[in-house]
Amino acid sequence: MEQQGPTQNRALRQPYTDPSAWFDAVYTHAKHNPSMVPWARQSAHPFLLDWLQQRQGDKQRALVVGCGLGDDAEALAHQHFTVTAFDVSPNAVAWCRERFPGSPVNYEVADLFTLPEGYQQAFDLVFDALTIQSLPPHLHTKAIEAIAHCVAPGGTLLIICHGREPEEEFDGPPWPLARFELDHIQQCGLHEVQFQDRPLSSGTRTFLAEYQK
Repeated sequence: MEQQGPTQNRALRQPYTDPSAWFDAVYTHAKHNPSMVPWARQSAHPFLLDWLQQRQGDKQRALVVGCGLGDDAEALAHQHFTVTAFDVSPNAVAWCRERFPGSPVNYEVADLFTLPEGYQQAFDLVFDALTIQSLPPHLHTKAIEAIAHCVAPGGTLLIICHGREPEEEFDGPPWPLARFELDHIQQCGLHEVQFQDRPLSSGTRTFLAEYQK
């Protein structure tokens, strides 16, 4: 979450016992002003755009996890993927539909931990940018497994998150991931295609990873 303000996010999540309920509060508080959503880029993630440069979807099914305001989903649709994009926030999904009227993307409200059975092993491409790190560390493994289980045989998983050293601790959100946490993906039947550890000017690190089933 390159643009995310941890102090603001901690304040917003204080009243909620559900670790994902605070997302909807962020979108409600924003009142349709994207600049008030700390992680909203209003453009597709550069890593996704780079990855798509040499690829066409050819009607392959793609899933965007925690779709936010929809820019990544729309980029995939533009490359001829058949896209489903979900977010736990009803306000975020409604906002996507308003931003992109007539979009071919199927925007849905869904919880990562209670996904429809039809999502299981159903997608040729699964893309997640910054969702896992938005959840407390004790839920990272569960989130990784839920995402990995959506990848179809032969399919691809792209993950973007902030990175940390194993001994580092953060008072999130966000809660950056250590490399060993992402390595759990390979225990879910996928193998690593590429892994990048990119330092940012802010002093943080971004992990960019690609896996295949």
